[in-house]
Amino acid sequence: MVSKVLISVSVSAVFVLSLFAGMTTGKTEGVSTESVDDETRQVAEWSVLVYLVADNDLDSLTEEDFQELKDGGSSDSVNVLILVDRLYEPAYLYCIEDNDLAELESLGEVNMGDPDTLTWFVEYSDTNYPAEHMLLYFWDHGTPTGGVGVDTTLEGSDPGSDWDWLSHHEMISALDDYHIDIIACDECSIGQMETLYEYASKGLSVDYVVASENYIGWRGFSYDKIHERLVLNPEMDALELSKVIVDEFTNLFSVAPFKSEIMTTQSIFDMSKIIPLGDAVSAMADALAKDIDSYGSVIKAAQLRSIMPWGARGESWIDMPTFVEQIMENVKTGGAVYKSCEAVMDAYAEAMLGMGITKNSEMYGYQGMGILFPASHNSYSVAYADSEWGGFNIYITYEFPNMGWWTFLETYWGFE
Repeated sequence: MVSKVLISVSVSAVFVLSLFAGMTTGKTEGVSTESVDDETRQVAEWSVLVYLVADNDLDSLTEEDFQELKDGGSSDSVNVLILVDRLYEPAYLYCIEDNDLAELESLGEVNMGDPDTLTWFVEYSDTNYPAEHMLLYFWDHGTPTGGVGVDTTLEGSDPGSDWDWLSHHEMISALDDYHIDIIACDECSIGQMETLYEYASKGLSVDYVVASENYIGWRGFSYDKIHERLVLNPEMDALELSKVIVDEFTNLFSVAPFKSEIMTTQSIFDMSKIIPLGDAVSAMADALAKDIDSYGSVIKAAQLRSIMPWGARGESWIDMPTFVEQIMENVKTGGAVYKSCEAVMDAYAEAMLGMGITKNSEMYGYQGMGILFPASHNSYSVAYADSEWGGFNIYITYEFPNMGWWTFLETYWGFE
């Protein structure tokens, strides 16, 4: 699972030393975010930030993406900055200049799982590389509830021996007061109803999220192709750029070698439409739960038809639109449940604006967004309760499950 996220921010940043009290090194304390003179650095159209968390078992994939970033280049209109922490090396802050990595700072060992590290990175860029829009890629592992990245070497620990997730809630808090044009997750399994609803309900100011509902594969995003197109057309808006990302994703994953990545997706979500979609799904769940005796077998069949074979299956995530369509096909047309499903699909059509998909994923019915549906109560709430990758103890703290979805699942399991 590789995670990489795109962000767009417009703020006035001031370097505050106390922000970094929680970081695992004091070396960032000597790095000023004092702004470069406006006469020497113009305001660009876009700043691209890569939050590259390779201080884990993904370290070996770093060099290939460095090369892609160099090949993609930059311009007066497109800034590219990379904060990278690798498994056996200190952290560095780079920028792309003349198709090469230019070192800005050597930071020592930092904790990329600490939200203060992310806040510092965004503030540094906003102050020293101002732009009308900003992209921030999260490059690392990702899980629907665990987070957007994990640092496995903390201060004083051996490489790969200690853990700190940058959780979804920490990410939201780190970006408080910033507006985000695009979050593009080149990581596994962020494209879930629960995760996206959490972003929207907890106040993350974001226009679009690009994310996968299942595992994504080792090649990740095509940084070179995406950035080449952005450099050639820096005036593209956030939706256009989101479409470039999924377009290049599809281009890349249509070409061998596939290895273990033959079934994967990336979808564009309009975050202004996620709350209405979540409300519609909750209303559907309530309608089903009210007469579970009548709909139990329909629900079971729909759940089985919605299983995603690679990655998501073992972690109990199903394709949400497929599940809803299967319910609609097996209930009375025009009835309460049918109408509630229809409302979900209408809301989904407004929320999901495009999808990059591989041939095999399309064959299996992937439609772009997942939702949790374990085979049994025990398979999730007990076996994975304390998983640091995100089990029930984390899941149940999210907003969406507590709006009726978990009650629906428990009602269904009682029927079973």
